[in-house]
Amino acid sequence: MTSMYVIEVIPLIRGTQLESLSYYSSISYPIGTFLKVPIRGSQKSAIVTSITSVGAAKTALKAATFSLRKLPNQPNASCVPHSIRTAAERLTECYPASMGAILYNLLPADIREGQRTYKDSVVVTHDEETTPQVLMARLDERYRSYQSHIRSTFAKRGSVLFVVPTSTDILYAKRELGHGIEDRLVTITTASNKKKYAEMVAALEDTKFSKLIITTPGNAYIGRGDITSVIIEQSASAHYVDRSRPYLDHREVLIAYAKAQGASIILGDTVVRTEEEAKRREDTYFTYGEEVKRLVFSAPIHVVKQNDKPQTEVPFQLFSPALIKSVTTALEARGHVFLYGARRGLAPVVACVDCGYIFRCPDSHTPYSLVRTMKNDLEERWFVSSTSGKRVRAADVCPHCGSWRLKERGIGIQQVYDEWKEKFPETDVILLDHSTAPTPQKAQQVVKEFFTKKGGVLVGTQIALPHLHPGVDMSAIISLDAARSTPTWRADESLFRLIIKLRECTKREVLIQTRSDTDLLVEYSSKGAVERFFDDEISLRKQLKYPPFSTFILVTWSGSEAAVRESEKVIKTILTNPLAEFYTNPHSTAAHTHRHALLRIPSDDKVTLAEVINQVRKLPPYVKLEINPERIV
Repeated sequence: MTSMYVIEVIPLIRGTQLESLSYYSSISYPIGTFLKVPIRGSQKSAIVTSITSVGAAKTALKAATFSLRKLPNQPNASCVPHSIRTAAERLTECYPASMGAILYNLLPADIREGQRTYKDSVVVTHDEETTPQVLMARLDERYRSYQSHIRSTFAKRGSVLFVVPTSTDILYAKRELGHGIEDRLVTITTASNKKKYAEMVAALEDTKFSKLIITTPGNAYIGRGDITSVIIEQSASAHYVDRSRPYLDHREVLIAYAKAQGASIILGDTVVRTEEEAKRREDTYFTYGEEVKRLVFSAPIHVVKQNDKPQTEVPFQLFSPALIKSVTTALEARGHVFLYGARRGLAPVVACVDCGYIFRCPDSHTPYSLVRTMKNDLEERWFVSSTSGKRVRAADVCPHCGSWRLKERGIGIQQVYDEWKEKFPETDVILLDHSTAPTPQKAQQVVKEFFTKKGGVLVGTQIALPHLHPGVDMSAIISLDAARSTPTWRADESLFRLIIKLRECTKREVLIQTRSDTDLLVEYSSKGAVERFFDDEISLRKQLKYPPFSTFILVTWSGSEAAVRESEKVIKTILTNPLAEFYTNPHSTAAHTHRHALLRIPSDDKVTLAEVINQVRKLPPYVKLEINPERIV
């Protein structure tokens, strides 16, 4: 007689709230096996989480109020590696998501969609030190440390997983780390054709020799059993956080993955996050190499305070005489200049002069940026939200009062580009933004063109920084006030890191324009005093109960004012913790209201964290849940 089993699986469905489903099966599938299971009339991918013989489960089956469906036989199904399953299971303790939803986000798309399978399902656990190590140093020094670490890991016959935030960073890492080990280097990217995809898979599955595997977070969970070291380069980058539910932070995922694998893990950056530095000082994390108190760069900082008065048609002078002189001097010496603007497009805000109405995205309720694009040599203007990605045609009149008097406020990089070209038409100026470089490949072409020429000006935002490795002669922040006005509790840290990174990629001078008095942050940046900056930042976060001294859980729901009130009644019956602070987004209107509930849970209170995680799991699916988001308003 054929034995029968009860197979419990977790569906791999984006954002699913389903914890598990059960089926009958005549095959005893190992835990972690990929299966296709029938769900609501269609076949969905799922992973086996438990298996019980029918005899052992007979009592529970008799008491059940439903009947189990028969699972189609799938004798050659592949398995998810133990380290990935273990990491996902640990993440359910700190994210209000099911294990299936977490695995859906972790598994590479080609694995999830069945294009390939994990080759080796044998459980391999190494014996490396799994406590995270923090490496804070200049880019060139970090890569020298990485080279030494990789050689040491190869000597012990281990492979290295080297994770970078974007595909642009893969090229730099490949060039800097691949010399002499080309036959052991594997880069995982979105392959452009089947041949390249097949070559990449073959190289990844070749386990005869240890490998250096360079990839981005989306392809990091590759399942090789010989990985004994994980490196997270540019660990402070916001690109490590997913922009879709359940908003996983891949730094935390990779730390859990390394622990399950028994591998060492290094978090490296020029200026790491305050969370990493605080944990390093508490010895929760270790220091890789020597402790850094001060960073030394060749480019000094010059601060220019602008005191010109705004006029009716010209709000203020965009370029100070000092900036013009510095740029002109650099260009005369055939140097390269980078002008940093904090906001994309022509302007970050468009408002009505008559009634004060500000054009906002209906989804995120953040102000639209005004962006110019060119199509068939004709200019088009769009309202674009960097938060939600919504893009609509720019309006000609105010929808509130019908006025034609719409005014652009703030500084966008397209405005910087236009004004520089108007004032200095003989200068070779290149704009790097989403309109001129919609893909990473196009951005690389734009930057290559810039550095190939003997001198010129590049205007860009944060997206330009990863491309400035060759180094510019002079750089400038057009408006320090705009750069520091980002509405996030991490604003000072982000600004400090920006200035330090500009110094790192600049050879002669970094000029900062501001209309406010400078403070200690600029002083610390000019001296490279990272220790003193972190002293102040850690002290402030302790007082305000910000991460890492608390865990933020942000609950958000939207709709009309009446609908939001009704939703809040439901939410309060579920979210009963007294730590919850309820408040309305200050940019809300009666038609589009955004309501929040913020919980600050002390980092050492694991019991309360577990209770709140279980509570918010029960919230309706239209409620947005984020852990330690950059913005809480």
